[in-house]
Amino acid sequence: MSNLGFHCHNLDIVQETIIDNGLKRGEFYNLPLDELPRLKQLLAKHNLDWSIHTPLFQLDWYPQPPTWSFLCDEDRDKQELTMKMVTLTSQYAQELGAEYTIVHFPSPGSETPTNEDKVKDIARRNCNRLAELSIERKVNIHVEGVGASPLINTEFLTSVLKEFTPLRYCFDTAHSNLAAIKYDFDLYDLYKQLIPFLGSMHLWNTRGRDDYLAYRHVPVHPSQDPENGWVDIARLLQSLNSLKGTLPIIYESEPSYPEELGGYDYREGVMWVKELLET
Repeated sequence: MSNLGFHCHNLDIVQETIIDNGLKRGEFYNLPLDELPRLKQLLAKHNLDWSIHTPLFQLDWYPQPPTWSFLCDEDRDKQELTMKMVTLTSQYAQELGAEYTIVHFPSPGSETPTNEDKVKDIARRNCNRLAELSIERKVNIHVEGVGASPLINTEFLTSVLKEFTPLRYCFDTAHSNLAAIKYDFDLYDLYKQLIPFLGSMHLWNTRGRDDYLAYRHVPVHPSQDPENGWVDIARLLQSLNSLKGTLPIIYESEPSYPEELGGYDYREGVMWVKELLET
């Protein structure tokens, strides 16, 4: 299926995760810069659709891990650091022909916010900058809410996505669940309200913070019972309706399943999702 793909922070896994699973899409992240020729070769050889998870290449001047975003931070210098990273990534996307880039927004600041209204103003200002960058570079930007940010809620997200229309939303199934657990909101209601604004989706699963700290990104699998706290992946995918065959959906997990959780073959989850999208 052309809308299904794998997140790759290592080009060595492209064959196993994408090609061997019969997929046609990749999302690439934090590669060594000297891997650019190999990336171009793989994209051309396999005729892959592709996207970038900011940053595309490793940066020696950005804090680790580079998934950390300061676009909602009260520290202006840190905001500018993230915008520099996003701008550079957008330049690569424009030059290399990526379909879109993923930017983490909103996300928690580096310090506990002193004023929620101030943080909202900062977030809106930087959301506007992302929208302007998208137009200027002619690059699609999908924002993805991550971490324990109080701005991951229906009211804030729908308001900024309505206002800054060049941007689309990347719904991350597990990060959204972690936010729903912490802030006590209905994950499925948030998802329903965001469907009109979706640009892409990240698939992995978690039952909560303990899972995340122990196993990080657990591959989706049909054994994951929502009654036991897992995200109901089938429910989310079936709710896509007409978007099922077109929305880019990325498996954002390693090609292995934690032994402590059953040691399943992650490829069973890949096939399961394919079947859900075809029904």
